[in-house]
Amino acid sequence: MLQWINDNVIWGAPMLVIYLLTGVIFTCKIGFSQFTKLGGVFSQTLFCKTKEKGDEKNLSPIQTLTSALATTLGTGNIVAVGSAVAVGGAGAVFWMLVSAFLGMATCYGENVLGMKYRVKRDDGSYFGGAFHYITAAFGTPAAGKLYALLCVAASIGIGNMTQINAMSGALNGAFGTPTWITGIAATLLLAWLIFGGIKLFGRVTEKVIPIISAVYILGCMAVIVLNIGELPGVFIRIISEAFDISAVSGGILGSVMMKGMSWGFRRGIFSNEAGLGSSVMLNSATQCDDPHKQGMWAMLQVFFDTIVMCTLTALTLLVTGGEKIATDGISNAVYAFNDVFGDFSAGFVAISITVFAVTTAAGWSVYGSSSLEYLTGGKKGRYLYLIAFALATMVGATVKIELVWQLSDLLNGLMAMPNLPAMLILSAEVEKADFGRSVKREKGAAIV
Repeated sequence: MLQWINDNVIWGAPMLVIYLLTGVIFTCKIGFSQFTKLGGVFSQTLFCKTKEKGDEKNLSPIQTLTSALATTLGTGNIVAVGSAVAVGGAGAVFWMLVSAFLGMATCYGENVLGMKYRVKRDDGSYFGGAFHYITAAFGTPAAGKLYALLCVAASIGIGNMTQINAMSGALNGAFGTPTWITGIAATLLLAWLIFGGIKLFGRVTEKVIPIISAVYILGCMAVIVLNIGELPGVFIRIISEAFDISAVSGGILGSVMMKGMSWGFRRGIFSNEAGLGSSVMLNSATQCDDPHKQGMWAMLQVFFDTIVMCTLTALTLLVTGGEKIATDGISNAVYAFNDVFGDFSAGFVAISITVFAVTTAAGWSVYGSSSLEYLTGGKKGRYLYLIAFALATMVGATVKIELVWQLSDLLNGLMAMPNLPAMLILSAEVEKADFGRSVKREKGAAIV
């Protein structure tokens, strides 16, 4: 029943149209800059000569990027991509990239709005989230609170149990680690990270994420280079299957294309979170006071997460035939990396998933606790939530993976339902951010 709801309602044609429409509208508003002026985005962020720093209460822009990447670079980049290609076919990769390029504009828009509507706490720290601008868009706090409630629930699902479940399965398959041992270890590690606060999270991810990402990218590149002869055929498959209007067995005309589109969007959004409004909570907690510039930092989150990491995973699977092995994602990845790592391929996948899963879960605890703060009007219940969040890892380590993924797909879609219309209602305010500033200064001094 839950699977039917996800396939036909939450991630059916109407929802895909809304995602596409929102992405296209915001792409037009920023003048297709994610395609034509991507160099300007990098020159004003990562390659800016003058880097803004955080303070005792707020993150620096680079810390918001690594923290947001820590939250998005999770099992979605390995397990979700594997299952998307296995179930949705090679065409899912094309639609995953479409969702990512449009998602860069969507992510820019939602984070510009997040910066505009954030508030400052009494202690000097910034507090922002999609719930603020959703309330403004619909003119009632009930809308913002509904979103916050969904986000709290999603933090336990997509943010915690999905990640830990994949981590537990990978460690058990690679090293025979009992799931209850993984659950206890993950609970203790997460407790240290989440009770340490957003500043500890920012410091840890600033160091860990670049290293594990580089190692994973090198692993993917090695597999692709070893199978370089398969690459032209893979690209042909991706394009041809993306627009295959034939019917699957017993299906209707165009179901191959729709299946690829649905899984590509579903898993792409699961990975990069564009359109969910979740990254707004981290990007709003920055010392930066320029919504436009922080919006550009947010665009890089989608770029690195999906256009780089997810694409490399998909190509690694397709050049080796790993997508044909299973549909769980983990087995697919282990098979694909066998060309380079041999018997250690399962270990490489398990270690990668473990680091990504723990940092993703810790990041989602920030989303959940921020949403709870909005619901309660303060920090009431925060510690109880964090304790429950940490303990939920034990459940995530042992429950059936199919149920966890279905719940995550459901909650992802439900979070997007109030967020995307709110963005469209307030879209005129994003236009005022004037994306052209980065273009004018692209060859001159950096905006700081």
